[in-house]
Amino acid sequence: MLALLAIALGLGFLIGTHELSHMLVAKKFGVKVLKFSFGFGPILLLKEIGETSYELRLLPLGGFIQCEGESSDTKVERGFFSTSWWKRCLIALAGPTTNLILGYLIILAILLFNQWPFFLAIGRAYTIVKMIIGLTLSWLIGFFYHTSKVSELSGPIAVTKIMMQSFRESIIQFFFVLSAISVSLGLFNLFPVMGLDGGHVLLYTIEGLRRKTLPMKVYEIWNYLGFVLLISLMVFVTIMDLLK
Repeated sequence: MLALLAIALGLGFLIGTHELSHMLVAKKFGVKVLKFSFGFGPILLLKEIGETSYELRLLPLGGFIQCEGESSDTKVERGFFSTSWWKRCLIALAGPTTNLILGYLIILAILLFNQWPFFLAIGRAYTIVKMIIGLTLSWLIGFFYHTSKVSELSGPIAVTKIMMQSFRESIIQFFFVLSAISVSLGLFNLFPVMGLDGGHVLLYTIEGLRRKTLPMKVYEIWNYLGFVLLISLMVFVTIMDLLK
């Protein structure tokens, strides 16, 4: 039970900081944030603070923020699409960037806890993060060229199992696994594909190059395909976990 609580808190922290970063950067640029939601499904807790509604939902598998004026066809005061394309890019990049930085900081904290000299720990933490990114990219590139790597995909069940094993080994090992997940989460979200932050950055950049906002229909189709893709991937990796 203690391991499950640690996993829930750990993953919740990674997801929460990801979404919080989106919200803080949006507010910094003057965008009105209507809703900050942690999780999906039925609402368990709801709290209004200022102009933003904060929600805790049943399924802690992600989160989202809702801003004023999220339709590209309309321009409203303090609306998301009323701001420039590069500001929208920075809002989208805030989440994955925070996950990358957070992964680095967790590793740095582990090294300092193990009494590494501060400046040596800074360099070593960078090396470890670079190694995690390199291994992740290498695997992803191999995945696209070798279908046999499909069997290596892990879903929420496998990730939970790995985290439980690391927690039983030591709290240090648990936090190291958490840092790797944070770095991988940040890297994954930077990919310019549907349903990910990198995909939104791609569309906003296209708008900047053509100096014209894309029709809302483009965003609706893009988001719908992204939703279907992510749900399909989640179902697939969960089945793979069960088969293993």
